[in-house]
Amino acid sequence: MSRLRTMLFRLRYRFTFWNWVTLAAALLFFVLLVLPLIALVAASFSPPRGLARAPAEFSVWDTYVEFFSFRYYYGTLINSVIVSVLATLFAVLIGFPLAYLVNRVELPGKLLIRAAVVLTFVSPPFIGAYAWILLLGRNGLITRTLETVGVSLPSIYGAQGIVLVFTLQAFPFVFLLVSSGLRSIDQSLEDAAVNLGQTRLGALRTVILPLMVPSISTGALLVFVTTFSDFGTPMIIGEGFRVLAALIYSEFINEFGGNPRVASTLSVILLTVTIGALLIQRAYAKRASYGQEAMKSLGVYRLSTLGRTLAIVFVYGIVLLAFLPTLTIVVSSFLEARGPILLPSFTLEGYRLARRLPLALRNTMMFVTAATVLCVVVGSLIGYVVSRQKGRLVAAIDTMSMIPFAVAGVVLGVSLSITFGGAPFFLAGTGTILVLAYFIRRLPYTVRSVSGMLHQTGEQQEEASINLGIAPALTFLWITVPQITPALMSGALLTWATTAREFNSTVMLYVAQTRTLSVEVFTQVLQGNFGAASVVGTVLIMTTVVPIVILFRVFGKDEEFLV
Repeated sequence: MSRLRTMLFRLRYRFTFWNWVTLAAALLFFVLLVLPLIALVAASFSPPRGLARAPAEFSVWDTYVEFFSFRYYYGTLINSVIVSVLATLFAVLIGFPLAYLVNRVELPGKLLIRAAVVLTFVSPPFIGAYAWILLLGRNGLITRTLETVGVSLPSIYGAQGIVLVFTLQAFPFVFLLVSSGLRSIDQSLEDAAVNLGQTRLGALRTVILPLMVPSISTGALLVFVTTFSDFGTPMIIGEGFRVLAALIYSEFINEFGGNPRVASTLSVILLTVTIGALLIQRAYAKRASYGQEAMKSLGVYRLSTLGRTLAIVFVYGIVLLAFLPTLTIVVSSFLEARGPILLPSFTLEGYRLARRLPLALRNTMMFVTAATVLCVVVGSLIGYVVSRQKGRLVAAIDTMSMIPFAVAGVVLGVSLSITFGGAPFFLAGTGTILVLAYFIRRLPYTVRSVSGMLHQTGEQQEEASINLGIAPALTFLWITVPQITPALMSGALLTWATTAREFNSTVMLYVAQTRTLSVEVFTQVLQGNFGAASVVGTVLIMTTVVPIVILFRVFGKDEEFLV
């Protein structure tokens, strides 16, 4: 009996509150992230559907061999790589000079420029696709206007349209990361180059640009991964130009019954590409990192009259072009619609007749709120663990907390559906599986926000509380939580804004009763109801913009926080 008491005492002593939290966090990531990805890979090697057992000629590699044997399949991979690489290249060519000019050159209306870039960043990714159809489609406003004067524009449909939309949607990644990177460069470095005979342009090329390589490569990675895994834009504007993510969607959700085996194989290939890109970027950025720290950030300087004029034209031209789709959606929501045709007549009938809007809005609010609350509660605990605890398991949790960034939404949707959609959970089409998808996909925002703040605060108050006999859980609740409340609120607002616009995972998991605003926009666009799509799209934009406005105005954050 005494030996049993001793063992229980040692167990209780060894497994403190934070030990249990660490184990629970590891279990959480295993169940909602690792296990679904394992199930995804396993499904890609499973026998064809309907076979009680694998036939003698069956090979686990059949679907992979088939993928690389038929142009119909491997052509989608080539197409995805082409449009994503081109979008990444153009995003860097636009985002870097735009960020440099906004941060280094004296320009009017910088706050307006940053606000427009942020609005472009938080707008739902596929909204730009159908906005450009309204503008440059066969019956688009700009197309019809130019045709009256005899000017014909290249088609917005196909690969060129996808690259255009991808570029304008994704260049804010580069802009935000380069802006952040420029703030970490010390002014003395540029001054030293100028004193040695370099011009400002020469100092940019020889000093600043090499120091910006990690920021540029990270922005390029985010552009590539985001565009490579997006299928909403290609399906709306592609017109026969097939990409890998869209093929996963069509194979998984098919009118004759989905094919999880083929969809899983395609998902594994997509996941391999995105994780491979991540590993390559991390290795390259590590080699190119100089680990500098700015004592005095780079200053702002004045250009000549001609240079300033050219800079203003470039900056405002790009920002207006990128913001134009969002503006188009909002304006068109107040126009009279007759199917795909919008008439120049102001009306509120679109909002009054939007019968499917209330359900989509209610579902969005419910699911996003539930996921955000989970992210705040669980993310605060995990953020504390990764910043205060030590050990291999903690390091593994820290790594796993970042993996959702590299897992495409469509891949996560397929993997969760395979794991939890059928027996014994039967969560397919329920709000629960959508909340789980949102939760695990956006959990890193709160974890990163909380751990970042805790790394900057001392542990003295927590230690004093524990020494006075207060339990670790109560110490966390009474001492730590008040300290990290700004980080929790910031993480919650960012989680809300990004979750409300989540589409890629939602469209793989929803049913009619659980459709959200993003799915409703997509459905209306595919049905050619551009007026109804604009109404729902405007409501969706508002639900993503309002939290960001609060984040910036109340908590004093800037656009750097978004990445």
